[in-house]
Amino acid sequence: MEDYLGHLEKSGKSLIIYNGGKIIFESGSQGIRPHIEALEKLGRESLKGSIILDKIVGRAAALLILYSNASKVYTLLVSSGAKSLLESHKVGLIFREETPLIKMKDGVFLCPFERMVQDVSDPEYAYNIITSRLYQIQYPALS
Repeated sequence: MEDYLGHLEKSGKSLIIYNGGKIIFESGSQGIRPHIEALEKLGRESLKGSIILDKIVGRAAALLILYSNASKVYTLLVSSGAKSLLESHKVGLIFREETPLIKMKDGVFLCPFERMVQDVSDPEYAYNIITSRLYQIQYPALS
């Protein structure tokens, strides 16, 4: 456990994905975006059975992890909702700290992607609404 979590902390990355004993993806981007980048770059099938190292796993990240069919997750911080979701789908979860909700950096407001998926339980639907929202943010004139 400490090897993966220690590696994540020392790397300065926010997301690292292993498959077949090798790193297949890593990103220093913040928020939910690295999960989407990994899915778009590698494809869902390449992530099947992978080990995800993510600094923070909230419900939105958990749904994307389920969508990618990862087998295990290591995180420094997990929300209670994400923990329940991953455990109910039999995804191995190792974490250092649990929090009720993932909030924005101000510590007051709920992360917008967490709010967006708070009542969502279908990983594919979550993927579709998250990617749609990211597209709207990236290309507001086209939305």
